Amino acid sequence: MPYGVKHGIKTPGQFGMGDILGLGLAGAAGIVAALVTDFQAQGEASALYTINKWVVEIGGVLGFTDIPLWMVVLGMTAIGAGSIFYFQPITRQGAFAQGFGLLAVLMTATPPNLAGGLSSFPDTLAPLESLEPAEVSREAALGARLINANFSADNARLYQVQNRSEAAKYDLYLKIVFPDGIPNDVADMIRRGTIRGRLHNEELGSTWNLFRSAGGTLRREGNSLVIHAGVPARSDSARLWVRVEAAGYTIEEQSAVATLSRPLEWTVEMQSSNVPLPIQRLSKSYWF
Repeated sequence: MPYGVKHGIKTPGQFGMGDILGLGLAGAAGIVAALVTDFQAQGEASALYTINKWVVEIGGVLGFTDIPLWMVVLGMTAIGAGSIFYFQPITRQGAFAQGFGLLAVLMTATPPNLAGGLSSFPDTLAPLESLEPAEVSREAALGARLINANFSADNARLYQVQNRSEAAKYDLYLKIVFPDGIPNDVADMIRRGTIRGRLHNEELGSTWNLFRSAGGTLRREGNSLVIHAGVPARSDSARLWVRVEAAGYTIEEQSAVATLSRPLEWTVEMQSSNVPLPIQRLSKSYWF
């Protein structure tokens, strides 16, 4: 029997509802296959997280911000099913390939939602342009830790002029507690994506990778990971958000207010969970 003899091609007008439904499902299956491939293979660089962030930003204009990842997947699957009416494939294999290719192009064009590393906290005074002279003196004494309480406002302003290149930072001490323990090789967990973390400054709209250092420190203390870093600041206080994901634990997302006047000592205690991380991620809204 010659190859292809079973694949008859219908003429326009002969496609019924069953044919259209089958083609739509095949197109949706192609989208899902591409999504799963990108989600599993790309890790934190998956374009799905970027698309989720965009959808949340658009939804925020309409008052909808809590949009989990599964809703984005469902919406893209629906787009894949509906795209057959534009591309009009005539076989289910063609519809599947069309859906897979459509999403592959979209994923390629979408920038990865990667974040930079945390920097160290400076031991010298950072510029505080928005503060009054008296406030500058107070923050200088606290931030520098080398200047006494009689530090004058004029000297503070002079120090600012000489050090404009150094940005103000919140002093962050973040302790992540794993009650059931963590593997010895944390670096391997980071490489395999079984532990991830993000820090977000709500005021600046900037995000950093908790486990990527650009000068900050990460050390292990028993069943805890302790991170000490400087978080770029634009005002005296701001709300910071963290999201920590680790295999065997529930994804934690918390917030706290940081100020320039004192270090932020923040403890995040993880909760045990038997739900695989990929399933948990589908229920989270990746807005940062």
